[in-house]
Amino acid sequence: ASAIDAAIAAAPSWPALDRWILSRAAGLADEVAADLRDYDAVAATRAISTFIDDLSTWFLRRSRDRMRAGADPADREAAFATLHAALVTLTRTTAPILPFLSETMYQNLIVSVVPELPDSVHLTSWPAVVMAPHRDPDLEGAMDLVRGAVDLARTLRAQAGLRMRQPLARAWLAVPDRGIGISGELLALFADEVNVRAVEVIADGSDLVERRVKPLLPKIGKRLGSAIPSVMAAARDGAVEFHADGSVTLAGQHLATDEVEIQATPRPGTAVADRDGLVVVLDTELTDDLRAEGDARELARAVQDLRREAALELDDRIELWIEGLPASVEPYLGPVLADTLAVLAVPPIPAEARRAAVALDAGPVTIALRRIE
Repeated sequence: ASAIDAAIAAAPSWPALDRWILSRAAGLADEVAADLRDYDAVAATRAISTFIDDLSTWFLRRSRDRMRAGADPADREAAFATLHAALVTLTRTTAPILPFLSETMYQNLIVSVVPELPDSVHLTSWPAVVMAPHRDPDLEGAMDLVRGAVDLARTLRAQAGLRMRQPLARAWLAVPDRGIGISGELLALFADEVNVRAVEVIADGSDLVERRVKPLLPKIGKRLGSAIPSVMAAARDGAVEFHADGSVTLAGQHLATDEVEIQATPRPGTAVADRDGLVVVLDTELTDDLRAEGDARELARAVQDLRREAALELDDRIELWIEGLPASVEPYLGPVLADTLAVLAVPPIPAEARRAAVALDAGPVTIALRRIE
């Protein structure tokens, strides 16, 4: 292996998010190689597109705070090292399809930093072998479940009219039995992504929801024939056996997940969604404390918007003035200041400071900021 291969292979044990994207990169190298051997450039480019989407909309978005100044140095280094390794693998994988773009990326990522390494991406070997130790199908499967749960939780929030910045007390997850477990680290990632204070994994959603089964006649009519009346009667009576993989048994007939529609009715104060055996339940009741924390997050969002309007750099520190701050929000002001790199300033607000009005649930406030020289 070349020196660059050795450098990537020597990557330390990083957090689950980092290990996941490296596993995805390893899988990409295998998949694209197989597609190109079959002369299927379309499938290869689709695989590359999916990986780029995973890299940008999940890994990078989830890693933004880790990459900013002031983050934990070890975690920041791991995030950047992981991103570099993933981009180098992507560059070498796309070289046969996008030779000039890949070469430009390689020059920026490698040659400009370590000039003694091969001076062209087209002189490097295919990355599948060196990335193979990073492949972790179980982690990829668990992350797929978490991302699916996040999608369901976002849908539930939208249906309930709960903005993402509003914290919720609890979420419950019922994970289909596919031989894949979700670690505490991934549960914490889910909790942060959907903004809930606690997550509990349960065996199934039966204690939290009432599930009714609707057999899909266009799917089962031809297959079951004369058994249809008894299957429909069992569905009406609720005489159903639910299976871990999302399938059901009605009147002795096994129906696959795509042959039934499971309608879940949540208990009061909760919202529920179900997809292919994955059940997500959110506690939608809001206490005064939760509303106050939601106001604090809304305040942080407004400060960040004002920073962008002022064309400040990501690492610029600011003085922040807040007029009319509700007493309920004061206990959560610390994280707001930390997230926005702000120091709370004492009124009056100077004329040159940039101002904005913010509507919080607890009442309107005025904010103003100025960059610290």
